[in-house]
Amino acid sequence: MTVAHHEMPAALAARPHDPRRGIPIPFVNETDDGGVDFAAIQATRVLQCARERLCGSCGQPLGWWVAFLGGPESASQRAYLDPGMHPDCAVSALSLCPHIARRQHRRAPEHRLATDVITPDTMTETKPQRWVLGICRDYDATIVAARTPQAHVLFLPRPFKRTRTWSYTPEGRLTEQTPAPRR
Repeated sequence: MTVAHHEMPAALAARPHDPRRGIPIPFVNETDDGGVDFAAIQATRVLQCARERLCGSCGQPLGWWVAFLGGPESASQRAYLDPGMHPDCAVSALSLCPHIARRQHRRAPEHRLATDVITPDTMTETKPQRWVLGICRDYDATIVAARTPQAHVLFLPRPFKRTRTWSYTPEGRLTEQTPAPRR
């Protein structure tokens, strides 16, 4: 099953939209002045998500289940730089986020990043060829001191109750490898 636009969660649909791309601006990419920086997550927003247990996509309180989306290494270590999300928001990210949705989409080059953007030491620029969505009940968040002037938050999910995996087809589209359970 190729990732298609599914029904977007109401809280994500209610977010401000980027006029150029026509997509909702994730909570962690919205700058303090109401703008957007899709190339970097905002440290203050990530801290707010950690402290208040908010979804990194829609900014609303998380419910019973929390989803983390990343590559196989993040999933196996259960360690993420991006905050958890509502499971439906995480599934939406698979089709809405150009970096995830398109195999050939690359991150912004260094010269396009804002001058105050700091890359955590643990972040890799290598884009995963597979995306793993892990769903758990709870997580820990810890502030990690970095070799850079700014610390970052590391999200450590509890063991996943279930996972779903997507990989890219030869055409560059995401296809689910472990289909969602039927309801």
